Amino acid sequence: MTRATILIGSPRKNGSTRILAGEAERGLMEEGVETETVFLNDLTIRGCQACYYCKKNDVAACAVQDDMQRIHRLIQESDGLIVATPIYFGGVTAQTKIWLDRMFPYIGMDLSPKLPAEKRVSFIFTQNQPDARLFEGGMRSFIFAAGLSGLKVKDHLVAYDLDAGIKPPVTEKREFMDRAYQLGRDLLG
Repeated sequence: MTRATILIGSPRKNGSTRILAGEAERGLMEEGVETETVFLNDLTIRGCQACYYCKKNDVAACAVQDDMQRIHRLIQESDGLIVATPIYFGGVTAQTKIWLDRMFPYIGMDLSPKLPAEKRVSFIFTQNQPDARLFEGGMRSFIFAAGLSGLKVKDHLVAYDLDAGIKPPVTEKREFMDRAYQLGRDLLG
């Protein structure tokens, strides 16, 4: 059976990011993919300690023992990954950024990837700003950095002009709901 992990970098468990990740999950499940969703905000993950354990020992493993060990295991056991995060202050949330920093063991000193190339990743970004391109540079940089690990970047969605309780909910924006669902369906196809 194929498996996918969904990482949610929002502190809100019922916000737009979670709703869109749920649509992607529905698409995955309809394709027969087993899923596991993890809220990064619920975990205890320390920042990279720059100890270079992974580099000195040439291993795709981290010396820091915390909840990131579980995430590393899920990624290794999954065929694909969806990372869903709001954009705060022009970039991904701190919860999502710490995940990216702790992917360091999967990048060689020469920037060679350590994850198998067949592992795919798609991204869901949400933001309250009405211009979808406003934080494009930060999103592009994040996607590029995640791909250094060997994850094959499949797709991304930018759902914009969202703000829980202030603007119409994402559930009323059919184009975003449909795109998130399709992003899930297409992840491993």
